[in-house]
Amino acid sequence: MRSLASFLTLTLLVAFTATLEPSHAQDTPWKRRVRKGVVLNDSPEVQSLGRKGPLTAEEMRRLGLRPRGGGLVNLSYWPDEPASPARVAPTDLAQAMRQLCPPSSTDNQLERYAEAIVRYSLEFDVDPWLLAALVYAQSECRAELDNSYGTGLTLINRGMHEGNIRNGVYRFGVWTDEGWTRKELDVSAFAFRRDAMVRPEPNLYFAAAMLNVFGQQCPHIDGAFDSAPHRHAVSHFVWGDRVGDTVPEDRILTARRRLLSSYALLNRGGRGLRGISFVSPLDGYPRIAISGLGEPRDQGRRPHRGIDFASEQGEPVRSVASGTVTFAGVDWERRAHIPLEPWGAVIVHERHMGPRGLFVEVDHGNGVVSLYAHLASYDVKVGDQVTAGQRVGEVGRTGIRDSGAHLHFGLFQNGKVLDPLDHLAAYVFPPKLTKRGHADLAKQHRRKRRHRRSHY
Repeated sequence: MRSLASFLTLTLLVAFTATLEPSHAQDTPWKRRVRKGVVLNDSPEVQSLGRKGPLTAEEMRRLGLRPRGGGLVNLSYWPDEPASPARVAPTDLAQAMRQLCPPSSTDNQLERYAEAIVRYSLEFDVDPWLLAALVYAQSECRAELDNSYGTGLTLINRGMHEGNIRNGVYRFGVWTDEGWTRKELDVSAFAFRRDAMVRPEPNLYFAAAMLNVFGQQCPHIDGAFDSAPHRHAVSHFVWGDRVGDTVPEDRILTARRRLLSSYALLNRGGRGLRGISFVSPLDGYPRIAISGLGEPRDQGRRPHRGIDFASEQGEPVRSVASGTVTFAGVDWERRAHIPLEPWGAVIVHERHMGPRGLFVEVDHGNGVVSLYAHLASYDVKVGDQVTAGQRVGEVGRTGIRDSGAHLHFGLFQNGKVLDPLDHLAAYVFPPKLTKRGHADLAKQHRRKRRHRRSHY
């Protein structure tokens, strides 16, 4: 009887599975793709990891893996991403990449990358600017990178795709009127091996092919694998079939906008103040603010006097309007502000810096002053005249004790602290629109409700 009951149960389960709609993951004609072998430094499973090693905290931050919740709650707040130019010459793309890639990337390397990006983007019909953004966002333009997350310029995780690639053919499923249909893509130009992935050309070849595949599958696979809502198929390049969060996507699309900004030198005026029209302090807008005006700092001892932009180490920081540099130097540990020539700032040890670290102030007239803090370095000195959009320094983490690199931006009028979100609305999303900010607001609301109930 027990055997018969087991048999009947199994029969019913099979019959139920057969009745499911084809949008369910078990009916898709491919083996599920997820990143394999990825080990985080803070995972309890960290053991002997061989030559590749776990992901460092910096790698996790750069890849957007921790912390979660930095994406917007409502994705419709994002405007449409800017269109790509009809044609792009490899030399122009290389020049745009020069603005993002670290100084260690040589011009010859970037030209090689750009030539391969343009060639394989045409072959697989994908956006070259998106592929170039992957190169920066995933590896910071380092072809030799090899960790448990992935390999090469775009950090391809072989374990995620090797089940779909056989004999030079990538096999995958797409949704049609008849349901999930198997398709094939020729990827026989290079062998899909780790020693090939550390070479720029094969890595970019397979990355372009994978963007093509995910572009054909998305958004139909989103429901099949219960993905978190996202805007672009590039999320699947990072996560695989099931997208877990939008932060990596935001980072990649921001890099793409930065590349296009460098290429096209786009400008757009902000709301302005007393006749002053503002531009964005960072390329690739709109950007996300990770903290806002008035938030507690130093365990509540002082309020935040500006906003923090989510940004990458080394990004160019630009003056939001024309004006005169009134300060360029260091916030000393005893709250003394010491102006320094750009070369002199390099020799100041960070342990002596106050909360602002290295920072620059620009007077725009009519009592309006902008401030740029936590800089890694700056390019200007007191008395310099700057124009709107001119580079004044680069993003760093000087003066920061417990968070990653970001730009602190402040705006003042006759000494009064202004909320930059009121005047840079065209360029930045406020923290309350992010999942993390939404959760913080909900937590504050619950705390206030408990406080009110306790006084009844």
